[in-house]
Amino acid sequence: MNEGGDNISDIHLMNGVLNNDYSSYNQLFTRYYTPLCRFVYGFVANRHDTEDIVQDVFLSLWDRRAKIRVTDNVKAYLYEMAKNTTLNHIRKEDNYRATLEQIETATHYDGNEAIDAAEMVDVVRDCIDRLPDRSRRIFLLDRIDGLKQKDISEQLGISVKTVKNQIWMALQALKRCFERKGIAR
Repeated sequence: MNEGGDNISDIHLMNGVLNNDYSSYNQLFTRYYTPLCRFVYGFVANRHDTEDIVQDVFLSLWDRRAKIRVTDNVKAYLYEMAKNTTLNHIRKEDNYRATLEQIETATHYDGNEAIDAAEMVDVVRDCIDRLPDRSRRIFLLDRIDGLKQKDISEQLGISVKTVKNQIWMALQALKRCFERKGIAR
C-alpha cells in the first residue's frame, strides 16, 4: 500500500521515473515529501535543513534514475536514501563545526574588538572564498566534506602529494587572511 492512498502503485510510479516520466516522479514526490520530511526532521530538528535534505533526495532520485534498481519496496528505498542523505548532512555539519573550532583555537580576540560568532563565521567564509579555486576546492573536500586525501586525489585526478600541498597552502593562506583581519595570533 502506498502513503498517498492513490491507486497507482509505488512500483508503477518508480518504473515511470526509471523511464524518464516526470509525471510519475512528481507523483512520488507528492506522495512521499511530507512523510520523508517528518522522518528527517527527527534527526536534524531544523525545518530548513529538513526541506533541503528531502529535496536533495528527490533530486538525486531523478539524477540517478538510470542507475537505480528498485524491484519491490519503493518506500523503503526512499527512506534509505533519506537516512543516508541525512547522515551525510550531519557529517558535513560536524566537520564544518570542527573546522570552525580548529580555526577558533588558532585565533584570539583583540580586547578592543569584540567579534561575535556570526562575525567570525563571516570572516572564515570570506577567507575561504579568497583562496585560489583549486586550493579552496581541495580544502573544502578535506575539511568540510571530510573526504580522505586519497579519495580527493582520485576524484580530482591528482596525486595525494598534490592534495597535501594544496591543503597546506590553503591553511597558510587562511592564517595570513586571519592575521590581516586582526584575529590570528
